[in-house]
Amino acid sequence: MNQGGSSASILTEPVGDNGSVVSIFNAPAHQAEVETKLDTMRDQLQTLRRQQEELERQKTDLEELRRKQDEYTRGKSEMLDSLTRALVTLEREQLQAQRLAELCENTTTAFKDYLDRLQAINDTEWSSTNLRLELSRALGLIEDSRMEFNRARTKLTCLDNQGTPEAPTETTTDGNRKEIIRYLRIGAAASAPLILAGTIWVILLLLFKH
Repeated sequence: MNQGGSSASILTEPVGDNGSVVSIFNAPAHQAEVETKLDTMRDQLQTLRRQQEELERQKTDLEELRRKQDEYTRGKSEMLDSLTRALVTLEREQLQAQRLAELCENTTTAFKDYLDRLQAINDTEWSSTNLRLELSRALGLIEDSRMEFNRARTKLTCLDNQGTPEAPTETTTDGNRKEIIRYLRIGAAASAPLILAGTIWVILLLLFKH
């Protein structure tokens, strides 16, 4: 029905079971009003789009922030555990390194001492009077140095490849045997006059008794 020279169109749709109708849009009578309302709705939609984009941006920022917080929590826990265990390991290795350094220092001092003492032996100056004494001293020094070396090998793995035997090899034994025979010959030569004199004395004594 038209009133006051204007017309209105009502769009309706049924709702419920009682057949009632609800108006969803009242169309204005003039085109200018339609354009105005369209512009208003476009502005509202544009505003809603901007708000949606802003909300999406904020959502993305919050998700990124949450990801960084999770990464921070995991990373902090991981590095605290890793650094703590690493420090314990490094302290243990440092103590072992200090002990190894002290052992190497002490062993070096002992080796240099034995080396100097062995190099100081001058067997060419041994005489028949001091042969046995000097030989015993030299053999004792050699045995002491061998024991010190073998003891160091059990503690320092770097000495395992030195190739020095714990006991004299066959070649070394032969060499020592030759040296001993040489010293015995020297001793026998030095003792020969005494033996001869003793024999003569015994013969003379027996003759005087008869």
